[in-house]
Amino acid sequence: MPGGETFAAPVQYSPLWLLLAVLIIVLVVGWYVFVLVLTRRRATPQQHYSGDFADLTTTVRDSYVARIDDVRARYAAGAIGFAEAHHELSALVRAFAAQAQGVRAQYMTLDDLRHTPHAALAQTVERLYPGAFSGRTDGSIDEATARASELVQRWN
Repeated sequence: MPGGETFAAPVQYSPLWLLLAVLIIVLVVGWYVFVLVLTRRRATPQQHYSGDFADLTTTVRDSYVARIDDVRARYAAGAIGFAEAHHELSALVRAFAAQAQGVRAQYMTLDDLRHTPHAALAQTVERLYPGAFSGRTDGSIDEATARASELVQRWN
């Protein structure tokens, strides 16, 4: 080479840099997988009543019908108001569905209930909503308790 210059080969990068780049990529991909697995919606197991249907009729049904009648009596006595009676009736039919067949109705919105195979439960809760949330008192507690009792007695 003219002028006495010598040729120097390109500098090689250390293999540690390649290992570090691969490790960072693995960590980022692992983080995304971890977040996706952690935040996915898990299916809740359905618990169904496994006893004899006659047992359900005599024990659970009778208990809930009595509790519904108690709501009617307490409203008639002035111990609870119109909206509170409707809230209690809604809670009772939801709890009955949970106890009778494992439907997690206490935790479901009305829209969630509509998407279950229990149309009668969704309709009953829907008809109780105006009395519970609208502030109006022009409905009938007798009609609401009769509807709730009918749902419990006809549940299958």
